[in-house]
Amino acid sequence: MPAAPIVSMDTTAHYAIRHFTDEDGLPQNSVKGIVPDKNGFLWLATENGLTRFDGNYFLNFNSDNVPGLKSSRMARIYPCDTAIAAETDIGQILTVTESKVKHIGNEMLGYKYQQYVATQNDYYPIRGWPDDYGAHFAKERPIVLPGNTDNYFKVDHDTISAVKDGRVVYRMIQPKLDLLHLFVCNSQLFYLRKDGQIIKWEKERPVNMSLTGDLLSDAAFGKGKMELFWNLPAQQVFVYVDHNCYQLQPAAGDRIHSSMVIRDFDLHQHYVTSVYYDRLNSRVFLGSSTKGLYICTRQQFKVRKTDNSEAEVFYAQAPFPGNAVVTTSGLTFNQNGKYNWRSSSFNREGALEKYTLARDRQGRYWGRAGMTLVGISPDFSQVFRKIELPYLINQVYTDQEGILWVGGKYPGLYYMKTADPGQALQFLKAAVEDVTYIKEGPPGILWIGSSNGLYRVHLPSGRTDTIRGLEGGFVRSIYIPQAGEIWITTYNRGVFLYRNEKLVALPQDRQQYMATTHCITEDEQGYFWLTTNKGLFSIRRQDALDFADGKQRDLFYYYFGKDQGFNTNEFNGGCEPCAFQYDNGDISLPSLDGLVQFAPSSIRMELPDKGIYIDWVEHNLKLTSTGERFDLPNNFRTFRVHVSSPYFGDSRNLQFYYSLEKADEEEEQQIWLPVSSDRTITFSSLPSGEYRIHIRKLKGFGRDQYIEKVIAIHIQQAFYEKGWFRLAIFIVLICLVVVFYKIRLRHIREKNQQLELKVMSRTRELEETMTILRESDKQLRKQSFMHERLLAAITHDIKTPLRFLLRVNKDEPSSGVLQEKEIKTVTYDSLYRMHHLVDNLIHYMRTSFLTGEFSEETVDIYQVVEEKMEIFGPVSGSKGIEIINKITPETTEMVNKLLLAVVLQNLLDNAIKYTARGYVELSAERDDRILTIHVLDMGSGMPEPVMNWINQTANEGSAHFGGAGIGLILVKELLTLINGRLLVKPGINGGTRISLLLHLNGG
Repeated sequence: MPAAPIVSMDTTAHYAIRHFTDEDGLPQNSVKGIVPDKNGFLWLATENGLTRFDGNYFLNFNSDNVPGLKSSRMARIYPCDTAIAAETDIGQILTVTESKVKHIGNEMLGYKYQQYVATQNDYYPIRGWPDDYGAHFAKERPIVLPGNTDNYFKVDHDTISAVKDGRVVYRMIQPKLDLLHLFVCNSQLFYLRKDGQIIKWEKERPVNMSLTGDLLSDAAFGKGKMELFWNLPAQQVFVYVDHNCYQLQPAAGDRIHSSMVIRDFDLHQHYVTSVYYDRLNSRVFLGSSTKGLYICTRQQFKVRKTDNSEAEVFYAQAPFPGNAVVTTSGLTFNQNGKYNWRSSSFNREGALEKYTLARDRQGRYWGRAGMTLVGISPDFSQVFRKIELPYLINQVYTDQEGILWVGGKYPGLYYMKTADPGQALQFLKAAVEDVTYIKEGPPGILWIGSSNGLYRVHLPSGRTDTIRGLEGGFVRSIYIPQAGEIWITTYNRGVFLYRNEKLVALPQDRQQYMATTHCITEDEQGYFWLTTNKGLFSIRRQDALDFADGKQRDLFYYYFGKDQGFNTNEFNGGCEPCAFQYDNGDISLPSLDGLVQFAPSSIRMELPDKGIYIDWVEHNLKLTSTGERFDLPNNFRTFRVHVSSPYFGDSRNLQFYYSLEKADEEEEQQIWLPVSSDRTITFSSLPSGEYRIHIRKLKGFGRDQYIEKVIAIHIQQAFYEKGWFRLAIFIVLICLVVVFYKIRLRHIREKNQQLELKVMSRTRELEETMTILRESDKQLRKQSFMHERLLAAITHDIKTPLRFLLRVNKDEPSSGVLQEKEIKTVTYDSLYRMHHLVDNLIHYMRTSFLTGEFSEETVDIYQVVEEKMEIFGPVSGSKGIEIINKITPETTEMVNKLLLAVVLQNLLDNAIKYTARGYVELSAERDDRILTIHVLDMGSGMPEPVMNWINQTANEGSAHFGGAGIGLILVKELLTLINGRLLVKPGINGGTRISLLLHLNGG
């Protein structure tokens, strides 16, 4: 958990105190022991576990996260050469190695004196002083003080026994022994007497130790109550006297040295039971039995102030005789912090403004008061000169030649030689205005900072160059350590180096505090000290030069905050000079609350040079074992890594960065991201493969001073990324291609079939259309032929009889008078022929336009002939022609009766029509398949062409002959419908024999 300091107590100006309780991440407020490990972590024994502290975060080990641990109440921490060992209240031993709890057991490695607790109830091993139970058990049983791994001291009332390898080496009798003043250091037994004398025993012989150091200067030592604080696991011994704590360390020559650890801190008021001192960093850790952990760090900076609250805001400073510094108000400070007012003779109305103060070669001071240039005497007691300028003065500066330069709000510079007190100001026409800083460069060059950039003024011409890259930038200060090396600080744009006509910006710190840097001051060791509104930074000048030259990737900034002794983190700028350096190298910096002064050589920078460690790893919100390689499933949701590094200085000096790279990919430049403030790195949903997480930090000044830790991560392949799956997918793809090809081919075939069907359908439609057209053409031809036949029939067969009837019925004198009987006979005959012709025409037209099929039925041939004979009886009787029916009665045939009747009627009509006298005979004969009906007449006979036309089968149905009448044409066409045909032969005694053959298709 993150630890946040909470100051809840008064303290002196010499220490910064941080207080941690369970509200700040400490698992429990009872700290019973404090000991560091070899990696730099601090271990705390509490009643809720053994806790590791890295300076900002607590990592606790208790029964909740340590398998096998039955109790979280830590009773004590034992000294151990190889590891840290802590004992619980039920006797379990936790062993710490590699800054982790690695072992749980009942026996401690190394020191063997602990075994007496397990085997007998006669001994009590103390845990250091104070020990709540030590004095109590000393009255009842012996107590044990450890020496090293193989010896210890057993104290039983007034007898002290030295035991080694289980044997008593020697014994000492010490009456009236105060048990709480005994301690062991370097395997030797010591005793602090009430008068302050310290005794060491060399075997049985007591030796008086010579005390040296800070404890001797404490007036209460040897007079008041002295208490011993013995940190047994850390092997440190402290003497607490009158709110002051001192560490005791044996030295050569039977001496023991005392060092001040903390002053004016009431250990009893805060129930302190454990003390650990980090001498290297002047930091003391105090464990309280009820109030948690206190960390007291000795402050390295001093703040110079007066008792006048109105005079605590400082800006410009200048050197003053006696290795002192003077401000514009006439206040001087020497190096010891003593101050003095030099302005008793000043006129309050003419007091100098705070922002600029220059000292010339004659020791006089120059400042400003609005538009007035003010000269002050060397002892800062009176004003010796005032000069009015036409504009508001900003800065005043004196160069090495003793020339005083004045810059203001409007263009141009004023100057004068201070060696000549009566010389007037002269004007230099330079293209600079709103001057914020003036600095002398190489001979003939003046560098001018303004609210709108940086300028280089060439003397004496006044020609001005504008430095590109800083246009619009507000310059706060200029520092030139050597020719051609110009350092510029700006407002909101950071720090720049201008060298070799090239401007380079230094990288910002992580918090962006250096965006507004007021001043750069260099000490004798080559370190820059940079003031900001958020604290003080230190950087090595050579590092900055290497960065500008591309030889170094990053810059290490060391940060000093208010806990180092400042009254405020806000330093002041916008003044000239922006800092002051004493003759011995000490530096004085102006702030909003006093002058901050220090000796750079005495400032220790606590560098973050310890290793990087993985505290815990979390996979899908569940803790997992730590290590340097992790295997994760492909579908993991979150992977979190918590990193730490022991560092007890300002946390802003410890910055972690991380980069993720794939093992099989070479990246030209890694992308480094800052680790979040909770020291946790989180990843989610990474593709499968091998990865490396690089975690690093800058450990100090110099080129590429990195400490880096690498964690390997293997993201397992998903099932769809494995070879068998890819092979299966490949096979499936091939199958899909084949299936698609087949489907496509089938589709094409179906399309072709559909197209063929469409073509066939269209073809069939066309054929049907063609058939219809042919039928239509045939019908048209038939109609045309019919029209021709009708016209010929009407002309020949109807018109002629009509004309004859008109002539015989017209009473013409020239024609003579016909007999009435003849006229009636002729008239009847003509009308009969016309009737027969019309009847044939009607039958012909019906046949021509008939499209359906004719039904067949069983027809009595004899009866049909008899019916036709009755029709033609009058005609044949009038002509004296006998019609003879020789067809056997009940002669039947399956045929269409109507069509057969029409055919027989026409044949009988032709036979009667072309017979003058005699007879017409009808007979029938049948073989197996054919019925033949013969019509024999005694007429004039049929012309041979007509006979041949009738006998030719090619003329059946549709062929026509021009010499045939409508009756024969009708008969020829009807025969095709009743499956018959005609055969014509000449008769025996003249005339014609026509044979009608039925059911020819059957034969």
